[in-house]
Amino acid sequence: MGKKGKSGKHILGIDQGGTKTAAAVMREDGFIVGSAIKKGAYFPDEGVENALEQMAAAAEEAIRNAGIGKGEIAYTVAGVGGIDWAGDDIMIRDALKERLSLKEIFACNDAVIAFYSGALRSHGAVICAGTGMNGALIDKSGRQFVYGDYMGEKAQGGSALAKRALRKVFDAELGLCPPTKLKPLFLGQAEVTDVDALLKRYMTESEFRRELRFLMPQILMVAKLEDEAACSLLDEFSDEIVAYIEAGLRKMDMKPEEEEIVLAGSVFKGADNPLTRRVIRKIQERLQGAKVVQACYEPVVGACIMGLVRLGMDPSEREKGIHESAAVLGLLRS
Repeated sequence: MGKKGKSGKHILGIDQGGTKTAAAVMREDGFIVGSAIKKGAYFPDEGVENALEQMAAAAEEAIRNAGIGKGEIAYTVAGVGGIDWAGDDIMIRDALKERLSLKEIFACNDAVIAFYSGALRSHGAVICAGTGMNGALIDKSGRQFVYGDYMGEKAQGGSALAKRALRKVFDAELGLCPPTKLKPLFLGQAEVTDVDALLKRYMTESEFRRELRFLMPQILMVAKLEDEAACSLLDEFSDEIVAYIEAGLRKMDMKPEEEEIVLAGSVFKGADNPLTRRVIRKIQERLQGAKVVQACYEPVVGACIMGLVRLGMDPSEREKGIHESAAVLGLLRS
C-alpha cells in the first residue's frame, strides 16, 4: 500500500510480460505512492482481451493503493511484451484508453521502459536478458528502435545460453573441446549417468529442453570456477551482445560517448556476475566513452520515469524520492 500523496500530477506506469503484470503510481516529485501486481499475459499468444484485463486490474489496484482517483492521472506509460510491429502500440493504447478511461496513454515494447529502469535520462540503449533477450535504443529526438525478432534464436537470453552450455557438454564428449564441469551439472538436471542418455532426453523431450533455462545461475557459477568451456561460452555470448549494441547505435546514428547503455534482466543480476563483467569490459573496449549502468529498479518504475521524461520533467532531479519510495514498495532490483 502506498501513502496518499500531495496534490499534483500523477503518472501511471504499467509493465506487462508473460510472467506478471505490474502497475505503479508516481507523483510528479518522483515518489511512488501505490503499486500492484497481477498475472502476466503475452497478448500475441493469449489474446488482447486477456492482456487488457490484467493491465486494467493492476492499474486500478495501484490507483486505489495510491489513494487518488483516475482523474489525477496525468499520463500513463504502458510497456507491453508483444508490441513488436507497426500499429501494435496504437492498438494497445486505444484499447487501454477505452478500458481505463484515462487521458494520455503511451504504449511501447517493454524493452523500452527497461531503459528507464537504469538510466535517469531521455536517450540511450538497453539490453534486456532474462528467459529471452530483447533490446531498444532511444535517440535524442525520442525516436525508438526495438530489436525484437532481429535478435536470433541463439541470442535468446537464459534459454539460449543454457542450450548452448549443453552443446558444450556434447562437444566435450566428442573431443571438440576440453572436458567441462558443465557435464555433472546437466547430468544431474537430467537425472541420468551418461551423456548418451542426456542427449536422448534433450532430443526427445520438449519439457526437458524448456527446463534448462533454470540452470543459468549454476552455469554462471561454473564460469566463475574458470571452466574453459563455460568461459568460452560467456565470451562468445558477450561478443554477440556488444555486436548488437554496436549495430543498433550505427543504425540510429548515435555516438557511444553520448549514450548510456543499460543492462537489465535476470541474466545480468549479481554483483560478481561473470557475464556482466565481460559485457561491460567489451563495451568499454569497443564503444569507448559509453557509460554502462545496470538496471536498479523494476521495469514498472522505468515506465513511471519514462512518463516524467515525456511530461518534460527531469528524473535526475527526483532521484532521491524515486529511490526511497521504490525501496519501501519492494521495487528495487535485488
